[in-house]
Amino acid sequence: MFFLMGTRTKAKAIGQVERPCTKCGKHTVQTAVETKRWFTLFFIPVIPLGGNHVVRCNLCGMTLKASPELQAQLASKTMAAGA
Repeated sequence: MFFLMGTRTKAKAIGQVERPCTKCGKHTVQTAVETKRWFTLFFIPVIPLGGNHVVRCNLCGMTLKASPELQAQLASKTMAAGA
């Protein structure tokens, strides 16, 4: 008997933030992305292994890890939009 095991990372855009980019130096709209790693069994996500929040500049493509303040701001926007 054999098992196909591995990991998979899923990314989901959760919002847009207007702020200056550290690479291109322009005030642009950046996309906040939530990534989650999963342990897979036969290509089916079974166990979540953790997640991360990143912010990607829509102009130059620079990706940075989101600060805790920005994560809290995005969470409050998501809660307000869902209510």
